[in-house]
Amino acid sequence: MEKKLKKQLIHYLSGFATQSRLDGFERVLADRNRYIAVALENIFQPHNASAVLRSMDCFGIQDAHIIENEYEYRVNPDVALGASKWLTLVRYNCTPHNTEAAIDNLRADGYRIVAATPHTGDTPLADFDLHAGKSALFFGTELEGLSDAMLDSADEFIRVPMYGFTESFNISVSAAIILYELSRKLRQSGIDWHLSEAEKTDLRLEWLKQSVRHSDLLIRRYLDERSLSSESA
Repeated sequence: MEKKLKKQLIHYLSGFATQSRLDGFERVLADRNRYIAVALENIFQPHNASAVLRSMDCFGIQDAHIIENEYEYRVNPDVALGASKWLTLVRYNCTPHNTEAAIDNLRADGYRIVAATPHTGDTPLADFDLHAGKSALFFGTELEGLSDAMLDSADEFIRVPMYGFTESFNISVSAAIILYELSRKLRQSGIDWHLSEAEKTDLRLEWLKQSVRHSDLLIRRYLDERSLSSESA
């Protein structure tokens, strides 16, 4: 869709939204980032993945890459509390090698592939270097962890230090701790992590579609009227 049409649709749909909702969009967009992305591999417990999405929204991280190998992910509305509609969910479920497809896609977009798991040569959370470039953080299931294919392809490994008998955190807890710390460090780093104006335009339109009732019908009506106007001119 061309830039001009997107802005026209934003202007049109904004007439069906409250000013407080529109102000909320601008406030959130100012703090949104794609410098950090999250990838969830084969999460079979919907409440865990949904809790991660909720943390992502809270910490201003836009993109969630959902890798569905054996298990299909469905949002748990009681846990996500609507967070998923404000995020960009990219699903990988069309090939026999969905993990590899996600890694290839993220690498092509300039992301470092970072496995969140205890591993030889891993980096403690406090020492993770955000200045080295954009980071895609991969989280796996609690029982099985990340797949061998993912671990073999990872550029780096990150872990949350633990001092008790338990060997790992719940995935939603681990993700929340990591995302909190990295988003805090990112905002203090001097890195230019903000969304571009084009990205903000795309999200304004998507969020309005999510917020305005029957937005698909309204858009269709607007485009029909625009087409008729153009033909009569």
